[in-house]
Amino acid sequence: MRKLIVTRENSMNIYKNMINNPPSGPLVPYKALREEVYNKDKKSIMAVVRTDNRGEGIREAFRMIGGLKPLSEGLKGEILIKPNLNTDDPYPRNTHPNTIRFIAENLIEAGISAKKIVVGETSGRARGLPTHHTMINIGVKKVADDLGINLCCFEEEEWVTVEPTLSRYWPTGIKIPKRVYEAEKIILAPVMDLHRGPLTFTLGLKLGVGILDSVGREWLHNGPVYPEPDFLEKMVEINLAYSTDLVVMDGLKFTRERGAKINAVAEPGIIIVGGNRVAADALAATVMKHYKANSMVDKPVLEYPTLTMSPILGLGSPFVDDMVLKTSNLTDDDSFDNVLDLIQTELCK
Repeated sequence: MRKLIVTRENSMNIYKNMINNPPSGPLVPYKALREEVYNKDKKSIMAVVRTDNRGEGIREAFRMIGGLKPLSEGLKGEILIKPNLNTDDPYPRNTHPNTIRFIAENLIEAGISAKKIVVGETSGRARGLPTHHTMINIGVKKVADDLGINLCCFEEEEWVTVEPTLSRYWPTGIKIPKRVYEAEKIILAPVMDLHRGPLTFTLGLKLGVGILDSVGREWLHNGPVYPEPDFLEKMVEINLAYSTDLVVMDGLKFTRERGAKINAVAEPGIIIVGGNRVAADALAATVMKHYKANSMVDKPVLEYPTLTMSPILGLGSPFVDDMVLKTSNLTDDDSFDNVLDLIQTELCK
């Protein structure tokens, strides 16, 4: 499939037009966050797999958490996969198309119709719009065509507004795609990446930015300097607007420095899977610290604001004591034990 040109100028023009002509978003009843389906004795079941093969690692992680039956059993509506497709830069900047492929293939093998699987995203304003072009360039469109699953560019969809009970920083509610609101199950497929300012890293919790419309994104980024006022609080609260049923964190690679070229790429070879987005972010941040991500070496993982705010809002716990942690080393890599030791040290209450 021929690659399409996505430029900053064109992307920003589309974004500005979306601001000037925002979609309507009627107020709908707020849906409380769904209970975790992958838990044991009120602890989040989380799998950490060392692998050099993306497909084998994802399959192994699904096996370790108990399979996909909790997602497939009785499913009547859609199951939505939310990747990170901020720009059309290749992995590890954005979700690898094969991560989406392997998730979808496993869902289909679990008995879920391809017609019920949808990949949804709104790409970034700086150099990602229109989202459809980014999906083509990254290779997600080919995956969808190969498997018969659906694509959803949120900027082309209907929108609704929800008012999460615990939200304090979205006074007029949070406008989200109707497709997200109505999805019966949601799977996040983030990458490990760095971010400017106090956020430091962008993982599963940050994926919520991709379900905002242009007006919501402007409200999120409404300051003249960075960090914008209340940016972190607003960003975390987006997660109150939608439930997450599964996270598939692809940490085969990540860039150690923000904006770095390929020579600054670390290769942990780690897949993290589980039902809690906060636990997944805490585990991923620890992996990034172990592999010396810039600005993350000296600071304790549990002191990052997203991980301190999230438990207060009922989004989940970053503590390893609140996880049933299952691990697998498919490569016999002795250094994997050092990663696991750091997890126990960093995420202990």
